Amino acid sequence: MTMSSVRGGTAAGRGRGTSAPGSTLRGSSNGRGRSSRGRGRGGAASTQRNAEEKSTPSMNKVTQGGFVKPKKSVHWAQEQEIEPDSNEDLADRYARLKRNREKERANAIRSGLLADPEKPRALVDAITPVGTCQDMCAEYERVERAVRNEVWDEEKVIQFEMKRRGNDLTMISYARTDAPMDEPRMVKIFKRSAAGDEEQLPSDLRPPRVLLRTCEYLFDELIGNSPSLAKVHNFVWNRTRAVRRDFSIQQLSKPDDLRIAIECYERIARFHILSLHDLAQPVKPYPEYDYKQDREQLDKTLLSLMQYYDDSRGRIELPNEPEFRAYCIVFQLQDFTPDLEDRVQTWPIEVASDSRVQTALEMYAAAGSITELKGPLKTSAIQQFNAQQDWQVFFNVVESTRVSFLMGCVAEIFFNFVRHQTLDCIVRSAPRLRQTGRPNPNHLVEVDVLRNLFAFDEDDETIDFCARYGLTLQESDGDFKIDIG
Repeated sequence: MTMSSVRGGTAAGRGRGTSAPGSTLRGSSNGRGRSSRGRGRGGAASTQRNAEEKSTPSMNKVTQGGFVKPKKSVHWAQEQEIEPDSNEDLADRYARLKRNREKERANAIRSGLLADPEKPRALVDAITPVGTCQDMCAEYERVERAVRNEVWDEEKVIQFEMKRRGNDLTMISYARTDAPMDEPRMVKIFKRSAAGDEEQLPSDLRPPRVLLRTCEYLFDELIGNSPSLAKVHNFVWNRTRAVRRDFSIQQLSKPDDLRIAIECYERIARFHILSLHDLAQPVKPYPEYDYKQDREQLDKTLLSLMQYYDDSRGRIELPNEPEFRAYCIVFQLQDFTPDLEDRVQTWPIEVASDSRVQTALEMYAAAGSITELKGPLKTSAIQQFNAQQDWQVFFNVVESTRVSFLMGCVAEIFFNFVRHQTLDCIVRSAPRLRQTGRPNPNHLVEVDVLRNLFAFDEDDETIDFCARYGLTLQESDGDFKIDIG
């Protein structure tokens, strides 16, 4: 995927204040073509960009500082060394593990590693679990899901086949639906907590280094070698939630553990940012995909990451903090944050003065509305004090070389929100129709003028966007114009 500009996008499926699938970054690889008005007027990459945008992503490694080609495929079975007894029946193995699990729980309670559910305990005496699982998925869960037929295709034995493409032979890999589970490739699944669920055992929780290895597998091995992000997105989306939950449950405090947690959260955030761009299509990339849930998980990931930054201040180095603080600022374009600038002033000077943070603040101010009152209650709603309502500046900044690829992806979420505010101001400023109801020539605006103002790629996108707000296309002097009256 390359991006010659972050402008453009279709209007399908997006309304006021929402960002549903349908908007794309100009020049993306999903068939929408490139624009001659390239980003920075010079193509996809620019030597002036920061470290995180020095290479443009295909479905490659999600890593610190950007996207690079994945390393040579790693055989994860060699690392985990999972060798179950091949002579033991799966049902017998499951029964044995269930018996052992009850013994482990009793021993953990007796040793003070788990709280006794039968005995009340004060909050100050709460026990923080410490994970001991050295695999990406605990053995009990692996066998339980196999018995229940809940093994995902990404966790099954891979089949290899040689196919001829022209004069070349190419090896392709795939997993049959009826293939057996490949235990070294199984990753702990995320499941919502339900009433009656028992507390997870230490052997269910993965310690930080195993969680880091899990992220490396998901991003380097799985995504890096997948033909498309859509093919493995649902699996990675679910498994990264489980990674975050394991981090949260263990409440890490050691510097080395915090460093690992921050690295994992940063990579997970980049994954969600990229998927929000790459999978924002008029047609769902796969049936289970939910754009709003993807955006919600990015929000939660960034929130936890900011908390890690605050808790780790002065204890470890945080080289990527300015990058993600900038993403957070842009991600709040649609939210009223009256004390945003005050918050920025509390950050370390090297973070607050970073060019990426300053660019994000400029975008935030340019996109702010000076006409809409903001606040939780109508009686106390106020104007956004730092709003400039200069949407041309917003799109110009997004298109400039100061904005990285990923920051452009975050800004894209709010393109239609900014376009709606622009259109609203245009309509408010236009005089009303005469009582005759006939179009007034002064109400007619050329399509290409609005296309440039809204930063669309095509006239049809502009017409469709305006039509969703009841504005019609009129013919005037042989040209088609939008009636904004």
